[in-house]
Amino acid sequence: MAIDDIKSLPLERLQKVPNILVAFGNDKSADAAAQRVLELMPQSQIKKYNAHDWNQQLIDYGRQLRQQHQHQQRQQDDELSL
Repeated sequence: MAIDDIKSLPLERLQKVPNILVAFGNDKSADAAAQRVLELMPQSQIKKYNAHDWNQQLIDYGRQLRQQHQHQQRQQDDELSL
């Protein structure tokens, strides 16, 4: 979800979401906005980007989640085969 103002966040809907990644730019005003979102939604995490753009960052993050899931699945399979 992309927003241009914190006031436009659908807080009631988002408070039911267990994991929220908050991503802003790399300047002081963005840091302040990210902190405000964290105050409003404590289940959120602030994410600084490492990739050359946000699209690549999201692709990389999705890949990381899939790898973690595969690793967990292999561990469960190993435990069951014992």
